[in-house]
Amino acid sequence: MSLFPVGHASHPQWREAVQEVVQQLRSQMLRKQCAKRPQLGLIYASHGFARHAQDMLALLAQSLPQVTDWVGCSAAGVLAMEHEYLDDNGLAVMLLDVPAAHYRVYSGVAPLALGGTEAGFEAQAALVHTDAGQPELAELLQELAERTASGHLFGALGGAQAQGVQFACRSDDLPALRTGAAVGVFRGGFSGVAFSAEVACLSRLAQGCTPLGEEMEITAAQGPVLLSLDGEPALPKLLRLLDLQQEKDSDVGHSGWDFALKALRQTQAAIAQPGHGLERGVLTDEAQVLNLVGLDPMRHGVALSAAVEADSAVIFCQRQPSAARQELMQMAAALKDALQPDFAEGDSPSVPEAVAQKIRGAIYVSCKGRGSELFGGPDAELQILRHALGSVPLIGLMADAEIMDGRLHHLAGVLTVFTEVDTVE
Repeated sequence: MSLFPVGHASHPQWREAVQEVVQQLRSQMLRKQCAKRPQLGLIYASHGFARHAQDMLALLAQSLPQVTDWVGCSAAGVLAMEHEYLDDNGLAVMLLDVPAAHYRVYSGVAPLALGGTEAGFEAQAALVHTDAGQPELAELLQELAERTASGHLFGALGGAQAQGVQFACRSDDLPALRTGAAVGVFRGGFSGVAFSAEVACLSRLAQGCTPLGEEMEITAAQGPVLLSLDGEPALPKLLRLLDLQQEKDSDVGHSGWDFALKALRQTQAAIAQPGHGLERGVLTDEAQVLNLVGLDPMRHGVALSAAVEADSAVIFCQRQPSAARQELMQMAAALKDALQPDFAEGDSPSVPEAVAQKIRGAIYVSCKGRGSELFGGPDAELQILRHALGSVPLIGLMADAEIMDGRLHHLAGVLTVFTEVDTVE
């Protein structure tokens, strides 16, 4: 099994950051356990480097000629191994050792084929990069998911179009890139890389929110405002759940509602289809967590950060640091467990046919609202992952929002690992 090389650096000058990353990658490719000639490069850079994106891509392609395809984006923060780069000078690159026949780089100028099939290639899953300014984002994500055989998407909103860029450079673009042409760097739209079923990868989601009670049916809503839950006015029901006293409208001044808003600041609303948002008291991957952005005393409503529909269900929840740490460890541990072979009753773990999946590399997308604010200090989130996963190659980013299986999430962490079969001794 060969590991994916990873290089990362922070430097005020983009060229020095690229050179340091390239040096690390070249050094790792000389090691016995690392891939020698990986062809697919994944770039995550701080927004501060976005204006240099074209030059950075050209220098990476020139310095690593064996890499034929590049994808990635800029973000508010860059993650690599145990380090969070939250300033404007972070760069991380992972080189994925995947056969060219088993992936396709896509973008607005080279979109993923309808049905995900082109020239003998069938998309099974896809890494997605987009931005917060994309109109009809939810609908377009669902359409993109339908272009894969499994519907498995994982990725991020790197930032707003004004500050962020995306990288999507195919092998066909390299000749033009080497002559100084402006290719492979985009603003807006969707880009990324799709993988065939021959590329083994698994994703898991950590919501970072603890449910406060059972789900409630949304019986009336208008846009982003919850008006009625289980047939009762939404605001009094939420206040009772949180043990907050709601006074009569005539007695409530600005200070009273300001107090309620302060108490609600750490409360979120998870939206899902009825019966699909909770499992054993934990939010499922199907639950979409939205922020509470205000109260509507006149209509006894609760305003959320996105529109919702009646007949859906809501589970109110809160971020709790201790629960978030435990959930992150459990997510990584469950993912590792999923890579172990299943033995039939009476089988011995030493049989030659028993195989385990070993992690070659990992991509982690976290939300800007997590990090040290939720986990208690710089690098703490990545240290938890490392403790659970072991010393595996990992890069990622701090996103405006996270993508998992065609759904947009907030305050979540999406971990994807690439694996290879290894014979169990």
